[in-house]
Amino acid sequence: MTGYISRSMSFFNMKPAHSYVLVLDQNSKDLQMLGGLLNQLRCPMVVASSADQAMAKAKQSPPSLIILSGNQQDWSQTLISRLRTIANHSGGIMIVALTDSHAPSWLRQEENPGLDGFLVKPLNGDVLTSLVQSAWARQTYMPYPGISG
Repeated sequence: MTGYISRSMSFFNMKPAHSYVLVLDQNSKDLQMLGGLLNQLRCPMVVASSADQAMAKAKQSPPSLIILSGNQQDWSQTLISRLRTIANHSGGIMIVALTDSHAPSWLRQEENPGLDGFLVKPLNGDVLTSLVQSAWARQTYMPYPGISG
């Protein structure tokens, strides 16, 4: 798993078999915050530092949740569309973007059709817990059929 940072921790009993959170991140401040909160949830996190790494990891082993972090200009519609295709073929992967409360883009969901929503900083454990549990539940009730190609 060269190029990925992996943290394996035990989960709650409700998690699907291949559950982890995939974070596409170029901002170490966000990564530290997310890592700390996910660690409290005993939730494995894999970090990809590039779009290509994120795509490869998501195809190889579909996560329950994908979090786009870092600079919003790096979240091209092409990247989001490609991740959405993987998510749709994998049954229930949620894709959210981590953004600042003062960033205007999080207010306009229609401009980001491939995203399931936004995580707005400052983030707290209750919000992330709810999101991760929702992602697990979604994947539990929509098991992935596998990815071709």
